[in-house]
Amino acid sequence: MKKAEVIIFDLDGTLFNTRPGIVKAIKKTIETEGLSRLEENEFDRFIGPPINQTFSKVFNLSDEEGKRLADIFRQYYHDPEYLLDTREYPGIRETLKELKNRGIKTALATYKKEKMAEEICAHFGYDALLDVIHGSDREGKLTKQDIIKLCLKDCGVSDPGNAVMIGDSIFDAKGAESAGTMFAGVTYGFGFKNPEDILKFPGAGVINRAEEILEL
Repeated sequence: MKKAEVIIFDLDGTLFNTRPGIVKAIKKTIETEGLSRLEENEFDRFIGPPINQTFSKVFNLSDEEGKRLADIFRQYYHDPEYLLDTREYPGIRETLKELKNRGIKTALATYKKEKMAEEICAHFGYDALLDVIHGSDREGKLTKQDIIKLCLKDCGVSDPGNAVMIGDSIFDAKGAESAGTMFAGVTYGFGFKNPEDILKFPGAGVINRAEEILEL
């Protein structure tokens, strides 16, 4: 993988372990709406993809009903009690600082609503370590490719091939492919569980620890 002038990160499962707060808000939504209970290992399906789609799939609901549940979830999740119940992954902060020292631009491209992503980053001081933050729009119409392209534009990248998207899921990999960037997958998040899952994507890099990002 050639040296990148911009590194774009996913949030959930890449920069932060957001599972605690997300699961609490999902459980609250399920309880409020009288939906069937889920096994603990089923909640990881909600982390990463557009959550309205996951609600629809998991509970066999219409797209419209999935969006309604997603709105209820977000009302709970936006409360700091849930939103900020988040953990930093080991080594990420130090890696971002070193990238800044090396003059490499960094950006965030997440399916999480942009305001929520900004609040999490500000709480942990990551807003000072990232050059650009972009998330999902209010209507949820932006694809991962769209969000990545917004990051490229704001970082002044004319050739997407000079940027790398780092994420933990197939959505990040396909978004990178569609946007024309390089891709590297992490194995410590919610999606990819082993290098073989990542290496299915041509030219992809594998990251097992945050520090390995500096070796790309």
